[in-house]
Amino acid sequence: MPGLLLHFGASMMCAHPPGLVTVPAPVQQRVLVGANPVLTSADTFLVAGCSFPAASAGAPPCTGVVWLQTSARVFVGGLPVLLQPTPTGTAPAMGVGTPPPNPPLVLSVQPRVQGM
Repeated sequence: MPGLLLHFGASMMCAHPPGLVTVPAPVQQRVLVGANPVLTSADTFLVAGCSFPAASAGAPPCTGVVWLQTSARVFVGGLPVLLQPTPTGTAPAMGVGTPPPNPPLVLSVQPRVQGM
């Protein structure tokens, strides 16, 4: 399924705002879109500030994101790049933690480079 290439610096939130999804440091730094490194399947996503309602009852909040939508044709350093699918696509990723896994919300991503 085609989608936009995800990059370091894209704005993302977990499914329980205002949880901010970040990539501490991209694994690769050579291939860029704009001035930002392209994210690959080796990158780690962390969540900070998840407001999962059950957190007050002792259930832990979201801690990370596992990205499911990778490219089948575009690779960087032998690793598939991550894609943000078009709005009609399936969920690109799932949250990690005790809350029910919900896809993260990608708020902004570069609009020019697509992959399959």
